[in-house]
Amino acid sequence: MSSDKYWALRALQREQEAHGGAADAQKRLAVLYSDADKDLVHMIDRVFQNYRKYAVIDEQKARELLSVQETAEVLAKLRKLFEETGDVEALARLNAPAYGYRISRLQAARRAIEAELDKLAGQEEKAGSQQLVKAYDDSYYKTMYDTLPELPGGPVIPLSQGAVNQALQNRWKGENYSSRVWKNRDALASEGGKIIDAGVVSGKSIRQMTAELSDLMDVGAYAAARLLRTEVNRMHNDAAIQSYKAMGVKEYTYLATLDARTCAVCGALDMKVFKVSEAKTGVNLPPMHPNDRCTVMPKIPGVKTGGERIARNPETGRSYKVPAGTTYEEWRKSITEKYGADSLETAQKKYWNRKADTAQLGRIQKALGRDAPRDLAELQRWKYNEPEKWEDVKYYVRNINGRPVEYVKIDREVEKLGIKKGKAYPAEPVEIRGWRAHAEKRLSERGLTKEQAAGFMNQAKVMMKQYPAPATLFNYYSANGILGVKADSGIVQTAYGKDDFMNETLKILEVIKKYVK
Repeated sequence: MSSDKYWALRALQREQEAHGGAADAQKRLAVLYSDADKDLVHMIDRVFQNYRKYAVIDEQKARELLSVQETAEVLAKLRKLFEETGDVEALARLNAPAYGYRISRLQAARRAIEAELDKLAGQEEKAGSQQLVKAYDDSYYKTMYDTLPELPGGPVIPLSQGAVNQALQNRWKGENYSSRVWKNRDALASEGGKIIDAGVVSGKSIRQMTAELSDLMDVGAYAAARLLRTEVNRMHNDAAIQSYKAMGVKEYTYLATLDARTCAVCGALDMKVFKVSEAKTGVNLPPMHPNDRCTVMPKIPGVKTGGERIARNPETGRSYKVPAGTTYEEWRKSITEKYGADSLETAQKKYWNRKADTAQLGRIQKALGRDAPRDLAELQRWKYNEPEKWEDVKYYVRNINGRPVEYVKIDREVEKLGIKKGKAYPAEPVEIRGWRAHAEKRLSERGLTKEQAAGFMNQAKVMMKQYPAPATLFNYYSANGILGVKADSGIVQTAYGKDDFMNETLKILEVIKKYVK
């Protein structure tokens, strides 16, 4: 008899093979969505270009572009929208005759979206269904191939086409693959229509609207890939159960993955044994949720115990071996004891937030350049494991405003010292037009000439902008002295040399020296 280790390894291998076979189908879906995106952008552009000649039009001509009923329906919808927001001025614009031309563009654009999505959904359903049939067929016979040697005299029952077709139509949480594809299509069409509605009403450019539609298609592509992955898992496990029934296997073991991606629901089911006759998808048979990676293995009477199963360390990302009987809950407890209560939760956040974090990485890299995280792994390490560093990064992004990042770092460090002296900028000389009486008096007391004080501006590499514009105060920091000038009037407010530097000024100069050479 084979051991638990053998069955666990074979079950996981077959589950991986099922998803590996779906990789090509997912690539095809990505190409379909990319092509549809390009076609949709072209169609929307053509629709709006065709109506551009009607930019000025009387009511009669506007109504020729659409039937009276269509125009009335769309106008009523838009009026309701603006009545809800209370935008009386916009409502008045909707009543203008010239708005008929906008309505015609809106209707044509919405129909273009629906036509393109109809074509896409049909292609997606066909490509996905072909892969699901293949996954079911492979899983049924490979499960039988793995198991029959342990069941001498066990029957070999061919898989009927009817059983495959039935499996494809089986509903999981109320819907089957086809209905989910078309439900996603309807959601995309609805959101696409909203983009066009809002764009036409607010006067957005064609480029702005098509960019928003492209973003929406990216969301659709991700949903399509997730749906296919989930349905492959369902077909794979459903076929395994049908194979067990054909061979007379009475029980199966639920097998979760020992890593940070496994959810609490699947973790609680790990290594539990269920009757084959009572298997029910979403209850005791994977998938329990979208993107589920769990699988099942047969429970054979007399099977040897012992052996090992594979787990993944959430801290290092490396795989390692644990005893075959180790449950998810036992593994989770061992990780918590070794790395702390938050370690697994942090690893799970990194996985589940990877899409949003990737988008955030792009924004940060655009804002900070070489000072941004180099890749997703570094961003997630800072974000989830180094909170102080992450707070610095967030501060830099919020406050950079086109400045070199070194000056934002000066702000951050000065702020941490509890000093409030405005924001640091490259020194930008201004014309001195006069001197405040108090500043002149202090110059005399300190034995400084106006020429010496004015020189502090030219010597400074950093100025701190203080107070709201336009009465912004430019404080120039040089090693020899400080000069403060009102930016709008050019009046010197204060000036003092290095002999009068106080502790706060010395600290600021040390920070400046650290970042600006």
